[in-house]
Amino acid sequence: MPEKLDLRSLAQEDMTELAQKLGWPPYRARQIFAWVHKHGAQDFADLKNLPAGLRQALSEYTYIDRPQVLARRESSAGDTVKLLLSLRDGVKIEMAVLLYHRQNSRERATCCVSTQSGCVMRCAFCATALSGPGRDLSPGEIVSQALLAQQIAREKGFPALTNIVYMGMGEPLLNLASVKKSLLLFNAEEGLNIGMRRMTVSTCGIVPGIYELAAWGKPVCLAVSLHSASDETRRRLMPGAAAHPVSELMKACRHYQEKTGERVTFEYALFAGVNDSDAEARRLGALLRGERALLNLIPANFVAETGFSPSGVEKIKDFSGIVASYGVEVSAREPRGADIDAACGQLRGKYVENSDKA
Repeated sequence: MPEKLDLRSLAQEDMTELAQKLGWPPYRARQIFAWVHKHGAQDFADLKNLPAGLRQALSEYTYIDRPQVLARRESSAGDTVKLLLSLRDGVKIEMAVLLYHRQNSRERATCCVSTQSGCVMRCAFCATALSGPGRDLSPGEIVSQALLAQQIAREKGFPALTNIVYMGMGEPLLNLASVKKSLLLFNAEEGLNIGMRRMTVSTCGIVPGIYELAAWGKPVCLAVSLHSASDETRRRLMPGAAAHPVSELMKACRHYQEKTGERVTFEYALFAGVNDSDAEARRLGALLRGERALLNLIPANFVAETGFSPSGVEKIKDFSGIVASYGVEVSAREPRGADIDAACGQLRGKYVENSDKA
């Protein structure tokens, strides 16, 4: 008996092929896809407009990925929800949902999904790095996170999930096959129907992956974790990204913009006494001057085990002013979820620690 297929990992054409093999008409594949990807069916019994015999046959050949929620935390402001999930094989991952209103009153609900259960990039400030490498997530395991976020968004009075960010645990460009497949599943009209420009892939700077994503040709937003314009400081903060100097990274980002038409966002987390000096700000301003890019300054999350501390509010303001004086568009992100261990890997780390003590 071959291994069962995860319905959440299947595109509509995959389901059509499966339906043909089982002797079902093509319209059944469309129904199954909508139930699994749009309505978030959790069990075959949820596929209510399918005959019982068809549901039984499906259960013999396939399964519906359904992660178990081990922990749920909500910020005191009510705008961030963090989940710790257990996957089918017992692997634990995290995801977050950010809920807020834009200034023009448009509602926005964003899901921050994980793409791996660990990370090999060894970023010195990251809680996920403390747990070491894990495994790649399947497209279905990525999709399941967004479907949980959709439920949370509706619980909170939002009509639908509007944005997806690949910025959870793991390096998305090291699991690019699953990332691309999940992007197509999210974008499908019979799925969540989220536009490509409303989805962002974040990377710490995997240059070959940026070129591969550019060649794919979809107008997905790209966010690059820069954290310093200096190769030396970047090596200290992000040793796994040291194989690709800043000059090569910038060249790849320009290529991405040319191929997709999308500007690149550079993420910059500020750490006290490490990358927040005036000299660092001037170096960064000079690097991004003239680029079609947005610099997103991030108040770093505090992770006690790393030894890094976030920069203060005034320091961030001064840093922002210096970079902006070079003609760079700068946005300072509001801190969210600090009271619920929002940094990637923190919640899982505490869960494992507490389980070991039990």
